[in-house]
Amino acid sequence: MLGVKIPKKVPMIGVEHADTSPIWYAPIIGGQLVMFDAANLASQYTGQDRVNMKSSGWKDRMHAIGGTGLIVLALSTSGEAWAEQELIKQGEETFKVNLGGIINQNNTSLRLDSSSGSSREVNLEDAGLQEDSSSFLGEATWRFAPKHRIGVQTFAIQRSGTKVTTQDIQLGDDVVPAGTTLSAESKSQILILNYQYSFIKSDSFELAGLAGLYGARFKFKFNATSPVTDVNRSTDAPLPMLGAHLDYFVNPRWTVALFGEALKMTMGDVEGRVYYAAVSTDYMLTRHFGLGMGYSLADLQVDVDKGDFHGQIRWRMNSLLGYAQVRF
Repeated sequence: MLGVKIPKKVPMIGVEHADTSPIWYAPIIGGQLVMFDAANLASQYTGQDRVNMKSSGWKDRMHAIGGTGLIVLALSTSGEAWAEQELIKQGEETFKVNLGGIINQNNTSLRLDSSSGSSREVNLEDAGLQEDSSSFLGEATWRFAPKHRIGVQTFAIQRSGTKVTTQDIQLGDDVVPAGTTLSAESKSQILILNYQYSFIKSDSFELAGLAGLYGARFKFKFNATSPVTDVNRSTDAPLPMLGAHLDYFVNPRWTVALFGEALKMTMGDVEGRVYYAAVSTDYMLTRHFGLGMGYSLADLQVDVDKGDFHGQIRWRMNSLLGYAQVRF
């Protein structure tokens, strides 16, 4: 039977009850009201506590309509409050997992130096690579203590294309003359790790500093038949980052997040800098399941001098994200 908990000392049309303890009310057939106490024991009130619902005139009908309206209103309010109580409190989840897709707009330049020195930079989109790409996106956050979190994000970008060159292109010790049909392929695997410490944490927002690693593995392949060209290069570009993350809790279901991180540093044979920023919003549909979307911007430049890779990579990416979120 449906019921609604009437707060203490809240009057109800047609009901007089001296006790101020919480009572559960629900209408029943027969013109009377059944009450449930905290132990869920039903007792039908009589005497002063009986609700007279008999149709004795227009005034009684208005009292009955008013009482029913209050019950419906209280049911609705109670249902909403109960739904909010069922949600995991914002900023208190242990795990948060996002699974979805990412659409990228890329702008990539590559310089492969020859054995005799530096060569000219090549814009890979001009060389035939697709500018836009899409792939799977995976993200996870583990809150192992109230103010401590570890986060991970991963996605991959694979593009290819064929184009007739309009000018000479130097790829290491190989020179591709203008007028050559050149096939190009690029594969990028991104893994972003970070640790976050919340300096400020309240019911309305959480502000954290973060330290992390932007790890990228790049592979480039170029082929042509006349003249014969076969160039394969790959390198890793791990770059540390520092930044901040802000979560604003609009309400118990809705979160808006901003974060940014950047650093310029030399690590062994890799010298580079990276800027990475994003804005996102999540909305929880149930206690554990929600939906989210966001926008991110990454700008990376690395100079590498190791293995068979000697040169520079410049990569700028604008991305749209969409995902399903699970919290627990």
